[in-house]
Amino acid sequence: MNTHNKRVFLGFSLTEQQTRVISLLQSQLPNNVRLVPKANLHMTLAFLGQISSHQLSQLNEQIELINKRTFKVTLNELAYWQKPNILCLKGVANDANLLQLANDTQWIAKKLNLHQSEYNYTPHITLCRKAKPTMEALINSISLSALTLNPTQLHLFESYSGEHGVKYPILESWKLK
Repeated sequence: MNTHNKRVFLGFSLTEQQTRVISLLQSQLPNNVRLVPKANLHMTLAFLGQISSHQLSQLNEQIELINKRTFKVTLNELAYWQKPNILCLKGVANDANLLQLANDTQWIAKKLNLHQSEYNYTPHITLCRKAKPTMEALINSISLSALTLNPTQLHLFESYSGEHGVKYPILESWKLK
């Protein structure tokens, strides 16, 4: 494997207020789960996997070309996803601009031979990793308030393991219009 490859995903940052809401939600979770640190909280648009520097350059060019319109999405349901073993706050992608962005990024992933999701797009914020199936039973006991996001920028994040855990630095950003 090329050492210049990066593991990347597209997503949206949270505001300080949104991060506080998520932190309050996380504080209700059991101690035996691995909470996503505040600095890593985001709403995922598309996981793209390993990418070479050449593909990264092509990705940037392709994202420049697509319409990146503002959208609004409400995340109002907790879900345990067995395959990645996560607990997340999720919503329904019913805003046409968000759906178009999700479709466009999957089309770009296919064109550049990057990872493509096998599932329909579900807007979500991962709350914790290494969740166990027993988490599903706890979902109803967690006090939840809906969180509405209206991001102003799309970000390309890198995901790498550092000395103090996983880091998600932003490699590139595009303004939503």
